[in-house]
Amino acid sequence: MKRAKRWVLGSTILAMTLGAALTGCGKTEEGASSSPAPSAAGKAEDKYDKLPKAVSVAMYDRGAVAAEEGSYEQNRWTKWIQEQSGVQVKYVPVPRNQAQDKLNTLIASGEAPDLIWDYDRNYIGTLVSQGVVQPIDDYITQYSTVIKNYINENPDLKPLMTFDGKIYGITTKRPLNGIANGGMWIRQDWLDKVGMKAPTTEEEFFAVTKAFKEKGLSGNTNAPVVSMYVWPNVIAGLYATHSTQWYLEGGKMVNSRLVDRNVGAISFERKLYENGYIDKEYMTDKNSQKMMADWAQGKSGILIGSVGNGIDTYMKDLMKNFPDANPVPLPAFSTKYGKFGTYQETPANIYVAFNKDMKNPKAAIQYLDWLLDKGWYTLANGIENTHFKLVNGVPQVMDADKYKKEVAYAGEYAILRNDAKTFKLEDLMVKAAPDPLSQRWAKLNVEAMKTALSVPFRRDIPFSPNSPEISNVLASIELKLVEIRTRAIVKGDITPEQALEMIRKEYKSAGGDKADQIAQEWYEKNKANFK
Repeated sequence: MKRAKRWVLGSTILAMTLGAALTGCGKTEEGASSSPAPSAAGKAEDKYDKLPKAVSVAMYDRGAVAAEEGSYEQNRWTKWIQEQSGVQVKYVPVPRNQAQDKLNTLIASGEAPDLIWDYDRNYIGTLVSQGVVQPIDDYITQYSTVIKNYINENPDLKPLMTFDGKIYGITTKRPLNGIANGGMWIRQDWLDKVGMKAPTTEEEFFAVTKAFKEKGLSGNTNAPVVSMYVWPNVIAGLYATHSTQWYLEGGKMVNSRLVDRNVGAISFERKLYENGYIDKEYMTDKNSQKMMADWAQGKSGILIGSVGNGIDTYMKDLMKNFPDANPVPLPAFSTKYGKFGTYQETPANIYVAFNKDMKNPKAAIQYLDWLLDKGWYTLANGIENTHFKLVNGVPQVMDADKYKKEVAYAGEYAILRNDAKTFKLEDLMVKAAPDPLSQRWAKLNVEAMKTALSVPFRRDIPFSPNSPEISNVLASIELKLVEIRTRAIVKGDITPEQALEMIRKEYKSAGGDKADQIAQEWYEKNKANFK
């Protein structure tokens, strides 16, 4: 599942306590890999050729490896990777929902893997500023063929890879199904039962939820009728308050947490909660498992969540359990602030950075070149005529259950891919297994992605400013902001307007004015390069 931003309590504590330790990683021992790659004049002998072709790589642990398949560290695909790439690769799993926290711990203890990656460019930028990772321009020039050509063919990605004038994070382009992320679903059969149309405004949305609840379509009139999964991506997108963003308000850079529209976003959640439209424990529902179970069991009529294969199990279970259920994608509705769309990813995918203490960057380049050249394809699709067959050039899953068990988790290893150029959303219907349920879901999924992408997500700048000062300010107040929002939404002892004012005061007292100044200077310096 694609990365989701949550108001969580744990990530900030470690960020604050490890700051000094991370900064201390900046020193390099003599002979460490942060020295430049050998120049063309030194071709006679390359010191890295004397070292084992070995590299360690971080990876997300999503709990998706079946026991009989092994583990994320050892399974059929790790063995295949060793054989095909010619590099001995050691994988270091980190829990998906605490990935940055875990990586920070490994970094602070000197046990971080050679290749550190994340979806968040700002996180890589933080590691750059702390001296944890190293520039890789020379390694690409000296050792790469595939990555070098890919960057030349996709020059628009190079600014995203670049920090302080040098490349630190290799990235590749997402296909359309990777850009579509946040999305909403509604039970058309429930709409038919209450005689209403799909909502197009916030007012209509709450009219529909009220009707669903009063009709007792969840089973009784006291039960919630809304489920939420990856919820901040949707609500924050609808109100243009997404935590990853800085917005331009009258030409001035304003952090997402401080814009006036936060009043609307907080009010929306508060109304869901106080009217019993959503489960009272939704803020503590780990990974939204209960609410997604409610959706799969036909207990809710609206899903505020996601599109894509991350929810395929729940959607298929719903359609299997209730053949008459008719879930359809719900387009982003407008609020009094406008229509901004649900969260969409940037065109750049994962950012892969090199640990400054890496022993053999040449082996790392060899591994990544192989992965981007051809390794990713098999990891994403499996073995031809075992897991898929080609239909009009598209790999079609032969057996949905076999693919889910033996192949689905393998995509985690494909941190560089070259699949964006030729991919079409309609390929998903060809790719899906031929059984009726898989085909029904594939058709719905394509429709949902098109629906989600039809309303642009508001992103005023292509990527946010990377600054330790800004990161420190935001990290220092994150726990307090969670507390303030919880008071406004769950306790109800302060209004959304008061909550925003309190958030702004916390930001200012933590050094927000300086952070704003840095962000504005960064924008003025870089805006000419923004498209």
